[in-house]
Parts: sequence; structure tokens; C-alpha cells
Amino acid sequence: MSLAARNAELTRRRGILALLFFSPGQVLTARKLRDELEAVHGQVATVDKVRADLLWLADVGLLQATADTATLTERGREVVQDRAVMPGEA
Repeated sequence: MSLAARNAELTRRRGILALLFFSPGQVLTARKLRDELEAVHGQVATVDKVRADLLWLADVGLLQATADTATLTERGREVVQDRAVMPGEA
């Protein structure tokens, strides 16, 4: 993976966490996240790519993914608030 692709991936995943942080109940669907990523963060991605990001973020404990819905965890909130580092960031 190129450096540009890796940076885009980290930016997109951080964007997902931020969108969840500011959403009511800290819950959103993959489609809504895709739409908001583009509208708010200028990140264009497919729903499949967002779903893959949700699975990765769930694997590292930053959110819970069930079916097509993501819910932010306490650890995810700490990453958004810069109290914790997201895996893969220096």
C-alpha cells in the first residue's frame, strides 16, 4: 500500500470515529457514514470500503459493528478526543 493510500485510510477511519462521536447515540449505518464522510470530510469511499473500515475498527475495539450499524466504544471516544492513539498511528 502506498503512503498516500495509507494516509487516506487513516483519515477515513478517523473521520468515521468523529462522525460517530457527534451523532445522536453515537450510532450510524454504513450508508449514512459513507454519505457523511463525503459531505463533511471530503472523503469519497464505497459502502463496501466503509464496511471494511468498520470491521477493522471493531477488531481493534474502537467501535461495535452489528449488521450494517456501528456504535462508538469508550476506546473510540478516547481516540476522537486524542486521549488515546489509534492503532497504526505513530
